[in-house]
Amino acid sequence: VDEDGVFDFFELSKFETGPTNPDSDGDGLSDGEEIFTYKTNPNLQDTDGDGLNDAEEIALGRNPRRAGS
Repeated sequence: VDEDGVFDFFELSKFETGPTNPDSDGDGLSDGEEIFTYKTNPNLQDTDGDGLNDAEEIALGRNPRRAGS
């Protein structure tokens, strides 16, 4: 329904994301980008907990899965 590239069934059963919200955590990356491209957590704005959200880290050329990168 939300056209984020993730089948609604998997959003509900596997990833626990919202099938009507393309960006479940509100970090600026779609759930599909987080799951398939960046391998970040679509339910956390800041996957690595370093204070920058995942989209900000990607924009800065950092690794959003590794704090201090």
